[in-house]
Amino acid sequence: MIPLTFEEALVAELESVSGLSGKVFPLNAAEGTKPPYLIYISSDGLPDKTLTGYTESKTIPLEINIICRTYTDLKSLTPAVLAKIRSFQRRTIGMDGPYVQDVAYDEPVELLEPQVMWYRSNFDLRISI
Repeated sequence: MIPLTFEEALVAELESVSGLSGKVFPLNAAEGTKPPYLIYISSDGLPDKTLTGYTESKTIPLEINIICRTYTDLKSLTPAVLAKIRSFQRRTIGMDGPYVQDVAYDEPVELLEPQVMWYRSNFDLRISI
């Protein structure tokens, strides 16, 4: 079996959060997608470097955007997503994804999307694998 990539494992984990099954998207959701849903922005990450050179480990920066129809939904879904992300630390994510050494994240910022009157929670995180 081929191991999951970081993004495949991330999606599998986040889709296990109640209300997000099939609603986790890279970069943007398709037009017409109804909240709640989650958008993530990721990269391949940067390899860690020591005095002897680059290592096998790396840090992956992520941006998470949680979109909800109501503020109440946002206030319940954001902590659920954060709890799932905190659970990554010191374990393999996904069915056969990478082992996460460390998780660090910034405080979520809450926004209102005035064009559609939906609520957004946005935060950055760094995952070390």
